[in-house]
Amino acid sequence: MIFLNTFGIAEIYYVYYNSLVPVYKSLYEIEPFFDYTKVVEVQWKRPNARLEEIRRGTDESPPVILVHGIDPNEIVGEWTNYKKYFVESWKRYLPEKYGLYIYIYPSLDVPLEETAHNLVEEVLRLSHEQFGTERKFNFYAHSMGGLLLRYALQDKEFVKHVNKIIFAATPHIGSPFADIITINKRILSLRKDWDFIKSVLLGANIAGVFIQAPNYKYLVYGSTHSEIPNEVDFVNFAEILERRFDVVVSNIAHTKPLSATGLLILNALSAMIFLEGDFTVNDGMVPLVSATAIGKSEVFKSFDHSDFILGDIIINRAIELFYNNVASN
Repeated sequence: MIFLNTFGIAEIYYVYYNSLVPVYKSLYEIEPFFDYTKVVEVQWKRPNARLEEIRRGTDESPPVILVHGIDPNEIVGEWTNYKKYFVESWKRYLPEKYGLYIYIYPSLDVPLEETAHNLVEEVLRLSHEQFGTERKFNFYAHSMGGLLLRYALQDKEFVKHVNKIIFAATPHIGSPFADIITINKRILSLRKDWDFIKSVLLGANIAGVFIQAPNYKYLVYGSTHSEIPNEVDFVNFAEILERRFDVVVSNIAHTKPLSATGLLILNALSAMIFLEGDFTVNDGMVPLVSATAIGKSEVFKSFDHSDFILGDIIINRAIELFYNNVASN
């Protein structure tokens, strides 16, 4: 039996197998661009959209609310390694006197406009029930989480509760990697290097780097999203992933080896498909031109997309900006 959620959508995803080996996962049936022998439907439970309290602060400073990006592994449970690493990194570097929360939401197929509306309600509820005032918050939004936040900023009451925002690797105008995920792969199959591209796509998909899902439409290059109100204080964090050997080794040693290696492979794939140009200057997922498309930006070199939730240098810099250049512990 297939169960329906409140949005009326079957909570299943499809796993394509070649013999006994899983080769591709998708939230909807696709036209396969690879050899397969069977398709298996797997049930999953979407995360419940909510603000999760990590800890309460001890002073009147604005608490930090983390907003995660698209999470392909939420099909196996809402508390994925991505979210765990995100929270643990901030718990480690944010002084205990500051409150810390994370906004959990179904990122793969529920429209961002709907989850943004829920974020607005959750922030207003938290401010009223816990603080009893129009409490302001600092928002650190990673990747697609920044796009969700842009939709939330269309609510005037919500804006009153915003102190500062950091958009960390937010694809303000999209990413060509989303185009590769969403387009008909038969188009790419006309390329001479198709076999390599296909192997990278299959490997990245089954490893959980991405899953074929509806919400990648928000990340297609050239996408437009709601404007940020003029009164909102925000800055973009962007990174440039360098393919120098010493930088690669350092990055892998100081973050998570699997994520760093995977992003390096995607970075190499972008150089192969797009040759030289704006798209090849990226953090492994988001081009610099997209992460810095609006407003003021700070650019970190020799880091990758996952360092925005893992890197001590980046997180400590965010804390300094949130609390007026007061260094963290």
